[in-house]
Amino acid sequence: MAPFTKSPLNKVGILTFKQTLLLLTVMGVTLPSYSESFTVKRAGQGFTGLAQDFTSSLSNPALLTTFDNDDDIFFSLNIGSIASDKYNVIDTTEDISDNLDTLANDINGIQNFQSLEQAKNYYDDLNLQVDNIIADFENIDEKIVKLRNGLNLQILIPNKYLSFGLFTNQYGRIGGTMDYSEGDEKILNDAILSAELDLSELESATITVGYSIAEAGFMAAYPAVKHANYDVSVGAKLKYQRIDLYYNRVKINDFEDNDFEITNEENITDKSGTNVDLGLYINWGDERQWHAALVTNNLMKQVVHHIEQDITFTLVNNTSLGLSYQNSWVSLATEIDLTDREKLSSLEASKYAGVGAEFRFYEHIQFRLGYRTDLNDIDDDIYTAGIGISPWDAFAFDIAAFTGDNDTIGAALQLSLKI
Repeated sequence: MAPFTKSPLNKVGILTFKQTLLLLTVMGVTLPSYSESFTVKRAGQGFTGLAQDFTSSLSNPALLTTFDNDDDIFFSLNIGSIASDKYNVIDTTEDISDNLDTLANDINGIQNFQSLEQAKNYYDDLNLQVDNIIADFENIDEKIVKLRNGLNLQILIPNKYLSFGLFTNQYGRIGGTMDYSEGDEKILNDAILSAELDLSELESATITVGYSIAEAGFMAAYPAVKHANYDVSVGAKLKYQRIDLYYNRVKINDFEDNDFEITNEENITDKSGTNVDLGLYINWGDERQWHAALVTNNLMKQVVHHIEQDITFTLVNNTSLGLSYQNSWVSLATEIDLTDREKLSSLEASKYAGVGAEFRFYEHIQFRLGYRTDLNDIDDDIYTAGIGISPWDAFAFDIAAFTGDNDTIGAALQLSLKI
């Protein structure tokens, strides 16, 4: 394992990724990614935040210059996930695995029939079990499950000369499907006649594909222009990045076997290197109420190839534009990708657009709403909502929730401290 994985936050991120894979061993291959920080304030407003305030600097390093005079240090920890399982693939797969164990026990057990009627009932029950198992297989065959997670930590130290910060960030996506083999129906029916069932002969399997991107680095911003009518800031993030590309195929009889190891060489391929993000921020107006931002992530292209399965993950640079209006009680924002995001193998990449709003009450309570769509129709549209509580503008607790097409649901939590 590379030294980078020894950082505390990355250990938590990898552990979360492993636990999710163990839970969702039915994954798929539709994995366009959201290559950005999973911050709760941003997520609650429809994933808009490039032109907000300095607490969103992980999304746009140029925002580091937008601090108040009494802000010295800002610390935040974010964790969140979004999942979609419209066809109940996970629960159904667990049911199939349990029902196969029951069927095997019934077939392989020694039977002493006392009458023809008892024998008939026994074989009728076995045939019914097989029918139910095959029906479940067919119901979820090639149906997709998707999950995305995010975890990050940032420490920001703003000042009038050169604002800077430290961060570590992990995000990833996994997805999968059930690959049902029609020949399994014959195997089960033959087993009833032969009174012997070996579940290892079944060919149906779950297929899992996923990736995790972990990064840590330094960010800084400089107020390039101070004008009577507008201000311009520039910022950059220099980061060390590790990409883990994961593939696993688990036969249905091993579905509940927790002995499989995600880090086995045949399951995971990784690549590490440095990368750079750049940000530009402009605000103008009599009260500096208008804001615009331009951010380019991952200037250096990264390609990870899983040789055994011929799967390729490509991390490309992508550019996004953000606009917002802000006053003392409301923020209205919109954000759009100008280029496609990264992609897995031959699948199309995503391209997002979002709108959001934050309403502030009594200075210490914030309510957020938003909506995000994929302009390339790859990811599901989602609606977002969130609430923040920040007593004395020192400690803050933020939570966001998401819902959308194909039974997509999710939640995120942020804890932050401002000194």
